[in-house]
Amino acid sequence: MNQQKINQLLKCSKINYFFSHLLHKSLESHHSRIIACGFLVGLIFSPFWIYQIILGILGGAATSVMVAAGALGTYLIWKDRQQLSQLEVSHEDRWLGHLIVISGLVLSPFFAFEEWSQRLIWMYILLGMGWSSWGLKFFRLYAIPVFLITMGLFPKPGIIAATLWRTFVPPETLERFMAWAGAMGLRAIGQNVILADTIIALPSGSVRVDWACSGFALAIMMAATGVLLGFFLKQSLPKVILLLVVGVSVALVGNVPRIMLMAMAVAYWGEESFEFWHGPWGGQIFTITLMTIYYYMAMAIAKRQGSPKIKAQ
Repeated sequence: MNQQKINQLLKCSKINYFFSHLLHKSLESHHSRIIACGFLVGLIFSPFWIYQIILGILGGAATSVMVAAGALGTYLIWKDRQQLSQLEVSHEDRWLGHLIVISGLVLSPFFAFEEWSQRLIWMYILLGMGWSSWGLKFFRLYAIPVFLITMGLFPKPGIIAATLWRTFVPPETLERFMAWAGAMGLRAIGQNVILADTIIALPSGSVRVDWACSGFALAIMMAATGVLLGFFLKQSLPKVILLLVVGVSVALVGNVPRIMLMAMAVAYWGEESFEFWHGPWGGQIFTITLMTIYYYMAMAIAKRQGSPKIKAQ
């Protein structure tokens, strides 16, 4: 038997040992069995989430940022696993946590039909798992990692933010503002522009600034990126807020040249050019450009001397 086959057998034996050890740990106590059942729900739902994550990343959504936030929060908890094992859990905390997990397991089949409902029930089960494993004090001691994991799992944050915006802000406020800013930008470079509500009209064509082109979704993504960067770089709370505000500003200001570009495309370069810049590829190019600009701005803000940094648990 050559060395390569020996190495493969050793590798397989290590993998088998890992899974057998994991199975043994999962079944050794009443608590571990409940936790294992909770993880099983997430494992069952995960293929659907992976599919949606891939679609979201290809579509230029904030999915990658949210996934990164969840991964960072998970890592911050994982690296302190030795300290967490020393936390004492009261009988009441363990009982209440188990009650939450078991009720989540019972309800999970009724939440299995939509991605957003799957995420909600998994967040509910995770709450019970953390409560029963480390007590209620865990959520106070590890508030930042818990917040990041919640960011990563929160279902459809852009839709919820858009609903809140439309509830409290008059209709088409942002669309009208972006159309006006785009028209002013075109006039500044010598274009003959007529602005009518949300329509930017050039002599050879016109575009309407709808909600999808208002820059709101990108602003939400940049805000999430700012919060994630702030916690990742262990910045002070004022700096985290500043990173958020700068991210939203970069998104909204940067959306103006995109509107100008699409107006020029539809007026002078043809429908094919417009569809390119309006479609996924154009959106990705635009997003990557703005994210690069924002990254250097965020690094400059982070390097400035300021108040004491947030200590991530």
